[in-house]
Amino acid sequence: MTNGYTIKSPESDAEIHRMWRLNHAVFAEEYPQHPAEPDGCLIDKFHGKNIYRIAWNGQNVLGMISAHWRPPFSAVAKFGETVERLLIDGKTAEIRLLALRTEVRGTSLAVQLAVSLMTELQRLGMELLVISGISVQVRFYRHVGFEVVGEPVSENGIVFYPMIGRLEEILSRKDVIERYA
Repeated sequence: MTNGYTIKSPESDAEIHRMWRLNHAVFAEEYPQHPAEPDGCLIDKFHGKNIYRIAWNGQNVLGMISAHWRPPFSAVAKFGETVERLLIDGKTAEIRLLALRTEVRGTSLAVQLAVSLMTELQRLGMELLVISGISVQVRFYRHVGFEVVGEPVSENGIVFYPMIGRLEEILSRKDVIERYA
């Protein structure tokens, strides 16, 4: 346990339900990428193929992140050939749904979640990561090892950049990981 929470895969229906509530709070209410749902839950369209990491304090999900490595990728749907031509068949994972409760933003939690997930992806043989980087975080994503590979797109007033990163290079950046983790 770190700072009153544990970084782990969700293990129960309660943890998954709270993960979907956080997903809704961030991606339907705060950043309106999806319509609001009456039950306050937003289930990811790739749920059946995702792996997840959550920060769990015993009652609430403080943060979440997910990834999958089986096409289709949402970044390809969003950016097309710009991203598709860079993918390494069978060795590319898409990281999605990095969401944090407002009270833990600005802490090391995002990096802790990402490092936990990326370590698992590396264990699974992944080499390349693709993300749709939200414009307000592009500087941070670059700092940890991602690069912009094309022109941004705007969806519902939110600007996204196509970004890729070499998993081994990102995880080898101990200075960055230790600084933020």
